[in-house]
Amino acid sequence: MKKINRTVKTVSTVLLVGAVLAGCGNNANNGNAGSSTANSGTSNTASNAVVSTDTATEAAKVEVTDITQVVNWFPQPEHGGQFAADERGFYEEAGFENMEILPGGPQVSSMQIVASGKAQFGLGIADDILMARENGLPLVAVASVFQESPNAIMTHKSAGIDSLDKIEGHNVIIASGSNFWPFIKAKYDFKNITEQTYTGSLVEFVNDPNSVIQSFSTSEPYVMDQEGVDIELRMVSESGYNPYMNLIFTTEDFIKENPETVRQFVTASLKGWDYYKDNFEEINPVLQEGNPDVPLEKMAFSAEAAMELIYTGDALEHGVGYMSEERWQELADQLIEVGLLKEGTDVSGAFTTEFLPQE
Repeated sequence: MKKINRTVKTVSTVLLVGAVLAGCGNNANNGNAGSSTANSGTSNTASNAVVSTDTATEAAKVEVTDITQVVNWFPQPEHGGQFAADERGFYEEAGFENMEILPGGPQVSSMQIVASGKAQFGLGIADDILMARENGLPLVAVASVFQESPNAIMTHKSAGIDSLDKIEGHNVIIASGSNFWPFIKAKYDFKNITEQTYTGSLVEFVNDPNSVIQSFSTSEPYVMDQEGVDIELRMVSESGYNPYMNLIFTTEDFIKENPETVRQFVTASLKGWDYYKDNFEEINPVLQEGNPDVPLEKMAFSAEAAMELIYTGDALEHGVGYMSEERWQELADQLIEVGLLKEGTDVSGAFTTEFLPQE
């Protein structure tokens, strides 16, 4: 099979794009248009085209054959299915002739890039989608890769923190703009904590046994094991705050104008995730091409940890990609509670399950 054209831009190129797009609206951490309605947990933002789950010769013709997608960090196992879909030719089978994959990074907003039309699809987080829509970016999630959030609070094992409420009295290293943190602070009514801005370095945490730090269950535990630091993880989801992660999203206009393109992109991407699940060791070297500082051993750890958060929950019954209106509404209510969203936020336009493969 002829290999589809895949381009992974250099970090410097994407950082430049991010800088140019800085004026395209507020970056909600990392919009409100549309008249979508929800029925039985499904938002019908897009057209009612006939569903086709095949990505081979039976696939309907896509309206757009050259696609750019932007992931939300440097290439890593949390993006593995997108790269697997490309590497194994699933996008080509779906009718896409050129597939360009842009990396994310600390100064790159996948949401602004997609909203500006520089990419047709991106990966993001549910709370960011809701906040972006409130800030005028008409983004719509069309599938969720992660059913469970990998967000965690990492603690020193010696601290004996066996629940999130026991963070009280500790130094919390947290990034400014972390959406989950206001919710956790309010829920547990912390009175005696100090906050330190997370810079991406784990040095402060390692050197301070009284500290706790934000982390991903798919990443930092490996690093700490290599450093010989005994840690424990408290999953943020223990608090009830559990947004869909690594959502595949696009814009309202793109859905309206190119429904079959959206359908085939989603189907091919999810096929890529099913392939990556059992063949991550084959695909990880491809990821490493765009993120050479991460050893393959760490990527293997991340891939295995990610599968526990992807192939779980509603995905066990409905398949990878599934989203429910109940989960979206619960998240919106939590963000409203801490003042990050306006009262009366309508979640129905923020997502659609119309393009997921039929069960």
